[in-house]
Amino acid sequence: MAETHPEGQRTPRWDRWAPWGFSALVLSLGLAIWEVFPPGIWHDDGVYVLLGRSLAHGDGLRYVGIAGAPLAPKFPPLYPLFLSGVWALAPSFPENAGFLGGLNLLFLAAAGGVFLAYLRNGLGVPLPYALLVCLLAWMSPPLWRVAMVPLPEPLFVLVFVLALWAGVGMEKEGGVRSVALFVLLGVLAFYTRSVGLAVVLSGAGALLLRKRLRAGTGALLCGLALILPWILWSRWAARGLPAPLRDILGPYGGWLAGEMVRDPVAYGLYLLENGRHLLSRVLSLLLPGVVGSPLWVGLILVPVLVLGLWEVGKKSYVLLLSLLLGMVLLLVWPFQDIRLVVPFQPILILGVVLGFRVLFRFLPRGSPGRVAVGGVAGAWIVLFLGVASFRLFTGWPGEAYRVRSDVLVMAAQAVEERTP
Repeated sequence: MAETHPEGQRTPRWDRWAPWGFSALVLSLGLAIWEVFPPGIWHDDGVYVLLGRSLAHGDGLRYVGIAGAPLAPKFPPLYPLFLSGVWALAPSFPENAGFLGGLNLLFLAAAGGVFLAYLRNGLGVPLPYALLVCLLAWMSPPLWRVAMVPLPEPLFVLVFVLALWAGVGMEKEGGVRSVALFVLLGVLAFYTRSVGLAVVLSGAGALLLRKRLRAGTGALLCGLALILPWILWSRWAARGLPAPLRDILGPYGGWLAGEMVRDPVAYGLYLLENGRHLLSRVLSLLLPGVVGSPLWVGLILVPVLVLGLWEVGKKSYVLLLSLLLGMVLLLVWPFQDIRLVVPFQPILILGVVLGFRVLFRFLPRGSPGRVAVGGVAGAWIVLFLGVASFRLFTGWPGEAYRVRSDVLVMAAQAVEERTP
């Protein structure tokens, strides 16, 4: 039996099982390279674990490790809610550290299968290209480095991809149910990481660009109505934080507004520097293992990326706008780290792969240009998979964590032995 996909081609029925198979492959890869680390080696991972414990004990979203247990307005609550479930099922610490970190393995495996299904059934990407995109994206060493400790990025990737898939249906239908489903998933992305605001705004923008004014306005107002309670609560809760800790444990909104008003020129220069760092991190995700000045060789991929994103953007404004708005939010974000860019890597890789595909199909068969494009694309794929495989199976994702773990354990022992 065969079934028809969005591009109109007929494919074997086993194609529907490909997402399940890819999820199993990601799960197997994770189990092969997984390491358990003590929470707290990143700082944020320790906070998320403590917030999960606080929720599991019925204390609410509080910094239970801080004197007075103040409210925690900086960290969105969805990921701590999942961690609270782990605390409820396995309350003994540190024995539950493996379960707390291992939750991300399940999120990554599910996200891989959902992304493959989204590419096939939402965007109509041919199966070989969809598999290639997923393989490159889920072999990413930075993605696994983030996933090996209790950080919310793997959950954000899962919810983000589900929202993108719902966005395709919303753009095609524009009915109340499809808009409501997208808004719900977009809001869940925001409650996982604040950059999820870009997802909510992209849905409204996509509908407005398609001249569905009523649906776009409704999506925007409903999304903001569901987001606003967290924003207002965060501002209120931040007032209860001790003044010296507000920069570390409080939300960034007040700081951003203050910097913009205090010295607009200096803030503009700050954004330019952020833009340079952001571009460097994007290139490092597309060229794993290439560091320093050779990294700028990756600029050759930028036109290919733009071409691929333009091509896929014809099918989904939500995808294109989510990436663009997400990068704008990261540009103004005061905390700069590749961890924040990692959730967008599947979209970046999709853009490069489809960009090469468009170029290859456009150039005449046997022409020097087509041969050159094929050679560059093949070299990029081999470089990416070769470096990624080497890093994954030689322990690169956990390399820095091992050093931090040793120091953290010694510090914890010193406090336990010497502090009344």
